[in-house]
Amino acid sequence: MIRIGSFSKTLSASVRCGYIAARADWIERLADLQIATHFGGPGPVAAELAAHGLAGGGYRKHMGAVRQRLARARKDVIARLAPLGLTPWVIPRGGFYLWRRLPDGLDSTAVARDCMRENVMLAPGNVFSASQSAGAFLRLNVTQMGDIRIYEAMARAIETRRGATP
Repeated sequence: MIRIGSFSKTLSASVRCGYIAARADWIERLADLQIATHFGGPGPVAAELAAHGLAGGGYRKHMGAVRQRLARARKDVIARLAPLGLTPWVIPRGGFYLWRRLPDGLDSTAVARDCMRENVMLAPGNVFSASQSAGAFLRLNVTQMGDIRIYEAMARAIETRRGATP
């Protein structure tokens, strides 16, 4: 078994440090591959941050607090999206992102463009879909959804698009 993971985004958005846990003889070959394809590994500061956090137990406490903050933010965002008619594609157990289906088959790119005119940036689903089959979805980062103006802009865009739909 091989386990591949990362501390990216959990320590800091700018800290990139991953890990592989596997048999020692596999690790040696994987390290050679990593050096050949990526010209080295994480920077010494990122590696030291990860090592210090793991050794002292601080990382576990930090991640517990992060999970609690994300759970609260997710719950709040879900509650704020419901009156707009955005329904869940899946209900995540963790992470930053919610995928929500727009009401009435509205196009997420059009809604995102309308919101952009009000300085609200949204991520249309097709940005993340190679098959371009996610046009009715938005991907929302719950850590960036605290401002009520986001929901107000979304409500206006949805109403505008509902009126434009034949």
